[in-house]
Amino acid sequence: MKAHWNLSQISDEVYKTKFSSLPSIISDWTGEFGGLAGKDILDFGCGEATTALGIALQHNPRRVVGVEIQDEYQRCTGLAKEQIGLDALPENLDLIRVTPGELHNTTDRFDVIYSWSVFEHIPHPMIPGILKMLLGALKPHGVLFIQVAPLYYSAEGSHMTAWVKEPWCHLLHQHDIFYEKLEQHTKDREEAKSLWNTYRTLNRVTAQQLASFVTAAGFETLRDYRTQDEYAVPAELLSIYTKEVLVTNQIVLLLRNQNQY
Repeated sequence: MKAHWNLSQISDEVYKTKFSSLPSIISDWTGEFGGLAGKDILDFGCGEATTALGIALQHNPRRVVGVEIQDEYQRCTGLAKEQIGLDALPENLDLIRVTPGELHNTTDRFDVIYSWSVFEHIPHPMIPGILKMLLGALKPHGVLFIQVAPLYYSAEGSHMTAWVKEPWCHLLHQHDIFYEKLEQHTKDREEAKSLWNTYRTLNRVTAQQLASFVTAAGFETLRDYRTQDEYAVPAELLSIYTKEVLVTNQIVLLLRNQNQY
């Protein structure tokens, strides 16, 4: 049965971006290599699964599986009801909670795997193993799409700039001062503590390190796209870090198994 929903009903711009814009970007990036229609697709780190739902409803995949280590995906149905008037999730979408470092099973294979703003939250030592796992979950000729932003050393790399506006605040100040600034702009200490935990668990992988990791894991890079901040870099940071590391705020990669071609 075809799901009934209404794109024009969306009132939240963030939801609209996740539901409509991000699926379109992933579709465009994978188009040359088979696209999304009729494909088995894995959303690695699906969060509340808005993007997975957008692909399932708008890009005609055979199925979409969203995996997440938290229970955020349970919000998908409620958000969809509120934002697009969808009463129930489509039959071609499965949302599954998994153990960190694992997938829902070891035998499922996918034509397309994508991960949007997830890899910066993976503990640094786990990244090589995660990439190997995703390589093994691809079908022959399958592709992996990874987007990471903002990278840790970039101007907004703390992920806290909605509260602390100062570019590179997390690099310019010692942690107790940075925390004080965060606490001053949050509604209470509990919110500050929650945000601080998010900041503390960010890895510090650079664009170049991630590019090296994917090669070491056995991937061939089909496309490597990076964007940079336009902020003026403080001189004190340039005496410690390279300018490239400080201004590169995003990396997007399209990958495939280097041993199958």
